Amino acid sequence: MKFILASLLMFISPRGFSQQKNYPSDKIYLNDSVTVYEGLIIEQAPAKYVKIVRTKEKDTVQVQMKDIWKMLRIHPIQKSLPKVEPEKKKKIKNRFVFAELLGSGGLYSLNYDFRFDKTSVKKWGLRAGIEYLPLNTYNYSGDKLTYSTVLFPFMVNYLIGKRNKFLELGLGAVYVFKWRQGKLLAEEYEYFIKNLNRRIPKSYGAFSIGYRHNPIKGKIMWGIGITPLIGNSFILPNIGVKIGYRVK
Repeated sequence: MKFILASLLMFISPRGFSQQKNYPSDKIYLNDSVTVYEGLIIEQAPAKYVKIVRTKEKDTVQVQMKDIWKMLRIHPIQKSLPKVEPEKKKKIKNRFVFAELLGSGGLYSLNYDFRFDKTSVKKWGLRAGIEYLPLNTYNYSGDKLTYSTVLFPFMVNYLIGKRNKFLELGLGAVYVFKWRQGKLLAEEYEYFIKNLNRRIPKSYGAFSIGYRHNPIKGKIMWGIGITPLIGNSFILPNIGVKIGYRVK
């Protein structure tokens, strides 16, 4: 059995050696300080002998242990594989400017919208807008007082969907800055918006749920949704329709 195994190794191993570069090799140094056998040890009998298949000669040599000075196994230095850089995701044009009729601004607003992840057209994003609106208010005596108001709607939104069709969920607030255009004929807190029977708020909350269509290759985006407005003492049902343009 040992003879058959040794014969197979003698027949196969040299050919394998000639075809491979990264394999370990054995060296046997004899006591004469001259002879060195290099190849692969295939059999070893403790305190008796060692059999080695020589690489270049392609034969098998049996060496007595008493004739051996030392034996070494040499492992080749593995070449490091080239470092593979992770593929960088391409940035996507996911910023839009759009006008919204009604919506979180109340009557209208001009907005800028973008995704936090520059490589995605969905998930988390932010929209910020502006609106100018003159408002007429009245006191209980019927005196009219006109205010100029500037509204700043801010909303964090989340897009769920694929390709160009998304469910849009948003939550935010609208900040209101106002100044009078006429003289006070009563205390300012007595003036209110006639149709709403409410004073002009300093801020109010807004959330939205709706459908949004983003372009794949084109430029135009549009959407529609439910956008109720929530104040300190009111909840105003509302809808919003928007149309916009993708920017770089």
